[in-house]
Amino acid sequence: MAIDREATLKNAEKFLRVGRLDAAITEYARVVEDQPRDWATANTLGDLYVRAAQSDRAVALYKRIAEHLHTEGFYPKAAALYKKILKIAPEDEAAQIQLAEISVRQGLLANAKAYYAAVASRRRHRGDAAGADEIAIRLGAVDPADLSARLGAARALEQTGDLPRAAAHYRELYDELMEKGRDEDAAAALQDCVRCDPAVRDTAMLLPLAAIELRAGRLDAARALLPDVLARRERGRDEIVALAWTLTDRHVEAAVLCVEAAADASIAAGEFAEAAAILQEFATRVPGEIGTLLRLVEVSVDAGLEAAMYEAQAQLADAYLDAQRPDEARVIAEDLVAREPWDATHTDRLRRALQMLEVPDVDAAIAACVQASAPDPADALDDLPAAPPAESMPPAPASAPQPPAPRPAAPAPLNAEIDLTALLSELERPAGVPEPPARGPRPTRDLEEVFAGLRDEAGRVEDTDDSGEHMAIARSYMEMGTPEEAMSSLEIAARSPHHRFAAASALAHIYRDQSDLARAIDWFERAAEAPAPTPEEGYALLYDLGDVLDSMGETARALAVFLELAADAPGFRDVGARVTQLSNAGTEG
Repeated sequence: MAIDREATLKNAEKFLRVGRLDAAITEYARVVEDQPRDWATANTLGDLYVRAAQSDRAVALYKRIAEHLHTEGFYPKAAALYKKILKIAPEDEAAQIQLAEISVRQGLLANAKAYYAAVASRRRHRGDAAGADEIAIRLGAVDPADLSARLGAARALEQTGDLPRAAAHYRELYDELMEKGRDEDAAAALQDCVRCDPAVRDTAMLLPLAAIELRAGRLDAARALLPDVLARRERGRDEIVALAWTLTDRHVEAAVLCVEAAADASIAAGEFAEAAAILQEFATRVPGEIGTLLRLVEVSVDAGLEAAMYEAQAQLADAYLDAQRPDEARVIAEDLVAREPWDATHTDRLRRALQMLEVPDVDAAIAACVQASAPDPADALDDLPAAPPAESMPPAPASAPQPPAPRPAAPAPLNAEIDLTALLSELERPAGVPEPPARGPRPTRDLEEVFAGLRDEAGRVEDTDDSGEHMAIARSYMEMGTPEEAMSSLEIAARSPHHRFAAASALAHIYRDQSDLARAIDWFERAAEAPAPTPEEGYALLYDLGDVLDSMGETARALAVFLELAADAPGFRDVGARVTQLSNAGTEG
């Protein structure tokens, strides 16, 4: 039977006024029992329970009211009731958890963290590891910006055996840690991710996993991953090269592994010039790495990149000298001297190697090497017209005096200078013309005289070669608008020091127009090794070289070229603006 609510409440108030607390509680309880959703009366009854030291009844009643208010969305009122509970029972975990959830809804994240942390601490203190992990998981969902709490949640999920969810948490943390520049923490999160669920080795994670193994020095594991990166990622080769540059400062062996993998991939694709460019860039960043320089020489030979090969040989010789390996350095230095005996840097390398080997007469050894590199006059015979057969020559008159039989020439002494012009004059002298007076013996020459003679000899030989004819043919083709037809003639003309700048520069521009930028760079560099006819032409060549390097994404190399150009000709074109642009790009990268 329903009660008279108003009369019952008046009776309760009367009992309170006369101090009869138990009687008042009874009356209020009758009202709450009759009308359970009379929350105001229930709250008053709870307060009376507290005054009567009936804490359990008070807590139970407050919780029922708070749960209703929470469900209805009255979060501040619900929170007030849970706080009443904590005053009565400070260790009531259910109330703290409810307060934490309400605080999250209200945006009071610090309060929520404090409530959860208190519960987790209490559970750990009493040895409830599973309960503490449960709270850690909840705590990780409070604040997305709190990466430490989220990491704790991932670890808690792993501890509870929920490995797929743990892996997902670690994977998300990896992405965000990388965005914040916390590479080491990101790497650890990624390792945890793979440990929880090895199946997450997707394409996007291959390169980061390889980077982790490389930085940890686990090169065998990284070596197994890099082929997958190359095969399964569209820009895998470029990504591996970029990774190599991040490793050069502290992990050289790891960087070498990346460079070799990228170069091998380029070679497999038939892109030898690209492979050489990768190895060249590494040699610039990490000078003296013998293994990489050996590979660069090999690739340059296969690709026909002479300029790159010679530069790599010079670097390799220096590396051998620095490594106290004079035998290998001597072999390379002698080859360089034989090719360009007028280059003092080559002879200096050879000198150092010979000194390390304790050769008794270093200057004599260098002179012998230089002398051996001189053109062989006998080779000139190949260019002379063949003598007509004897039967085709008219018979000599009977009365004509017969010229004396030619005397065999005395052999030239070892390392003696051979006068090529005199030899050709002798070969071309008509029969019956007397020999010129014999010259006296040549004085002994020092090393500088050897070089001077060799340079003169090279000039004379240059005048007799056909590079000028090929250069003229190439110009004709280019004037006719068929530069492709000119390329073979330009390559021949480029072998001559006299035509090297013009021929190599023309080849570079042809390859650039064909979008074969790797070969264009190679020929630009060859042209840059030769003296330019005018300073302006030299500046223009360097500008074009820097522009092509920039278009290929070779920012560092392009910047170096424009810096050199800015030092020599600061007002040339927009070189100042290019330096600024490339400097900013390098900083952002």
